[in-house]
Amino acid sequence: HNGCGSRQMDMPVCPPGPLPAKTKQPGKDNTLQALNTPYFHIQETDLDKDVSILKQALTDNWGNWIVGYSVKTNSLPWLLCYMKEQSFYAEIVSGTEYRLAKRLGFPDNQIIYNGPIKEKEIFTDILLAGGLVNLDSSEEPSWLSELSARFPDRTFSVGLRVNCDIASLCPEEVLVEEEGGRFGYCYENGALAEVIRSLRALPNVKISGLHLHSSTQSRTVNVYGALARTAVKIAQEYGLKLSYVDMGGGYFGGRDDKPDYRDYFPAICRELRAAFDPKETVLIAEPGVSLISRATTFATTVLDVKHIRNHVFLVTDGSRTNLNPLVTRHVYPHHIEYTDAPEGRPTVPSQWVTGFTCMEYDRLFEIKDGPALKKGDRIIYDTAGGYTMCLNPLFIHYFPPVWVTKRDGSLFKARDQWDVEEFMQKNYTEGDTLHE
Repeated sequence: HNGCGSRQMDMPVCPPGPLPAKTKQPGKDNTLQALNTPYFHIQETDLDKDVSILKQALTDNWGNWIVGYSVKTNSLPWLLCYMKEQSFYAEIVSGTEYRLAKRLGFPDNQIIYNGPIKEKEIFTDILLAGGLVNLDSSEEPSWLSELSARFPDRTFSVGLRVNCDIASLCPEEVLVEEEGGRFGYCYENGALAEVIRSLRALPNVKISGLHLHSSTQSRTVNVYGALARTAVKIAQEYGLKLSYVDMGGGYFGGRDDKPDYRDYFPAICRELRAAFDPKETVLIAEPGVSLISRATTFATTVLDVKHIRNHVFLVTDGSRTNLNPLVTRHVYPHHIEYTDAPEGRPTVPSQWVTGFTCMEYDRLFEIKDGPALKKGDRIIYDTAGGYTMCLNPLFIHYFPPVWVTKRDGSLFKARDQWDVEEFMQKNYTEGDTLHE
């Protein structure tokens, strides 16, 4: 499969506390229930919903915008083709992602190249094609100097990733790391000023954008407003006439109990209007989890019920390795599909849902004072699309399949279950003959 091809036309963050299990009545979603678990499932109409919310929020509040889908968040080829059909750019941070995006039909001028470790050849190709590159490292200004000297008749436009003190701007914000962010050029210590000075010395280089992506745990609307004010402050302080402001990603989305794009972008755009005109400056967003989390679930089945002393363990064919490979989460939004009416089942004080691996830590969550689960019941994990597929390890079992429910209700298999044949590709034993 060499590209997106044709399709019929018609972005999980741990919540602050435990969520009650939802229940589905037996007999619903019979087509999905006929599939063997485990599998990821994407509901295309849910993708459509969040894409529509995003586009409308950007249109209503700014009008002149670009969305760059965060490829690292979920690089499933079907999903990238879906995003391409929305006229979204591919936001990449590696050569591997670049080659995938190109394979699926994204042209260089519809790619946003971010990240701290770029490849010089790709950096050059994207700039020559008019794509977007946000500088982030100490060596990229040197690459740009070499490129501008090679092509003195070309003008090269680049963006700069800004590192600012979020803790100072928003003391109430919960940071990802106590030390603050590690990406971009630091505003407070003069590193940003120095790179601006060095680029201004190049006659055919223009600083066209600022990249304000910053990761926090609390993801409040206030922090995005503060980042937008920072863009205004920097542009005014250094006399930058910007073609774009890139607000990055990290938004909440797909959850009714948190802010969404309709909250973030009014706050962002109110601040940006202090220095920028939507007719002249493009607003860029780079959503990932917020765009796809609502649409994606992970289906598992209870395979065994074990009674060990005073504990009940429900052994399932899913695992923390599928849902939380970094072992940082303790809450997993989910619902349960019972094989029969749960009302007639005894109530069990405590049932621990566990995974298929032989690791003791493979325990997902506890069901307290709930109906007794039994073999064949299904546990469906909600908001499972962001990072989970990309971070799945090849540990004990290989990658599970991915199914998509299309707009017309039909099922499409977007990825097969990996087995030994897929695992063995590009692996060799001593008896193999190697081919160049």
